[in-house]
Amino acid sequence: MNNDSKMSPLGISFLSTFLYRSFYIIGLFNLIISISKNDSIFSIILGSIFGLILVKCYFYINDKMPSKNIFEKINASFPKVIAKVFIFILILLFILISSYILYNLSLFINYNLLNDINILPISILLVLSCVYLSSKGINTITRASGIFIFILIFLVIISLVALINYSNPVNLYPLLTNKFFNIYEGSIYYSILSVTPLFLLLIIPKDKIECNKKYSKYMITAYIVNSVYILISFILVISILGIKLTSILNYPDIIVLQKVSLLNFIERIEDIISFKFMFDGFLTIAVTIFYIKEGIISLFKIKTHNNIVIIPGLIILIISIYLSSLSLKMIIWLLLPILVIHFFLMLFIRKKT
Repeated sequence: MNNDSKMSPLGISFLSTFLYRSFYIIGLFNLIISISKNDSIFSIILGSIFGLILVKCYFYINDKMPSKNIFEKINASFPKVIAKVFIFILILLFILISSYILYNLSLFINYNLLNDINILPISILLVLSCVYLSSKGINTITRASGIFIFILIFLVIISLVALINYSNPVNLYPLLTNKFFNIYEGSIYYSILSVTPLFLLLIIPKDKIECNKKYSKYMITAYIVNSVYILISFILVISILGIKLTSILNYPDIIVLQKVSLLNFIERIEDIISFKFMFDGFLTIAVTIFYIKEGIISLFKIKTHNNIVIIPGLIILIISIYLSSLSLKMIIWLLLPILVIHFFLMLFIRKKT
């Protein structure tokens, strides 16, 4: 990272909010519903608890070697060959994951806002925007998330307040009709999909964060608030549509927003509110492009950093074209090696410090 200015811990916690939600609209909601049905709310609660363990792992790595980013920590903790292999794997996996997010975010925009338009132009515009934002540095991405968070809060308040009137608690029943394994499986998927993108923020050395003693407090608060919001969203959608309808619809959380009107005369407000879901994928791709750029610099010892950010953006765009058959469960298998690498880093970084 070339930018020597300190970063706000509050701003980074804002950015983490969008990373936690990066898979929500592009499959996480439907996946948890398909596994746990009415008991999805228990999967979210249990998954949020499991997720705290992963968040704790993030803090542990972040606290060690505070002057280094994730790739520098890997280089300092492992033999040269192993370090390069781990860095290459992280770059490759995050390219595939961000390509999946790009493809499905483009589908989401096409489905909700731009019907009957080829998704390729949408993907190109998204990548160009993300590349531009990433080229300005992680500090700029964090500032952008600070702007988006206030828009998000406004849209969330509108949607939650309006939808409460349509909820029917009877639709939530019966509860605890599924096997505990289904609830447990849903909770594991939720924790992995929600928290693994957080490890992208290890690209920021802790010493670059001002007042970093408050950092963990802000990050935990952001995680808890996000978990509560998602739990409430699950409860509202199921209570409005019922579990049978929720299970068969694409984007059921968007369908329920069709009931919302502003001041009883502005209709199709769901098109505006749906922007809150786009922020998640957009900022996640932007952070990933920056992360991959730093990984390429570390892997190949590149001294001239100009325009490198274009390379991961182009690769992500090309790969996204061929990911139409990839499911979210397959993405989980890509996320697991990322967690394994960070687990090994926790073990070896401990010996180095």
